[in-house]
Amino acid sequence: MSFKTEAFVLQARVWYKADKIYYLFTPQEGVIKTVLKSAAKPGNKLSGHLLPFSKVTTMIGRGRMDHMAGVKTLVDYKNLRKDLRSLSLASSVAELLLREESSGNKQIEFELLGEIFSFLDDDTVGEDVKMLLVRIFLWKYLSLSGWQPELDNCLLCNKEINGQAGKYIAGRGIICREHESMNSVLITRELVEFLKFIIKADWSKLTDISLSQSLNREWLRLSKIYYQSVYERPSQSLKLFSYG
Repeated sequence: MSFKTEAFVLQARVWYKADKIYYLFTPQEGVIKTVLKSAAKPGNKLSGHLLPFSKVTTMIGRGRMDHMAGVKTLVDYKNLRKDLRSLSLASSVAELLLREESSGNKQIEFELLGEIFSFLDDDTVGEDVKMLLVRIFLWKYLSLSGWQPELDNCLLCNKEINGQAGKYIAGRGIICREHESMNSVLITRELVEFLKFIIKADWSKLTDISLSQSLNREWLRLSKIYYQSVYERPSQSLKLFSYG
């Protein structure tokens, strides 16, 4: 059995002799791993299409270990690989995708991944904006993956918060200020509205976002709590997203 699919190349590693395992993100299954025979040998024509973070179309043969029978580059994202900062951000995104088992819609996640790689590949977008967009990407991705926080109604009494300041419980959402919880932190009305906006907004509305220093500090602090509720083990990527 075999199937043809588009995919993003997230990571590659040597497997056996000259063979390599490639970790791909597909719109059908999310992350899959597949072998390319003799990928490390000089002159292998297929491996030249499997550069980091490129978008490809590939034929996958199913078996005890999936293998690639053909591959062609669709989008190279070569600017992304030339810029150290963009490459670091893309690598961080890939690391977290490889660690998190999503239950979300893979097609939508696939499109989201293509959008953030396109921004990272765009050399007209500044470094600070790229960092901001990657942080937004992670909130969008985790929300699609089954981790969307409740931002409209109190988790405990279902009372509509209606944009008021409240408290936030990591990984779940907001509660009324009337409720007490040792695991909650204060969250301002401004941040509640900001999070609701970035999770739902199209990318065309996000490229010109400007944040006050106070809002950015609060978002970074809450993001750290949010990420830690999803990812149990610390990583360099989370540090980058939490303090960037």
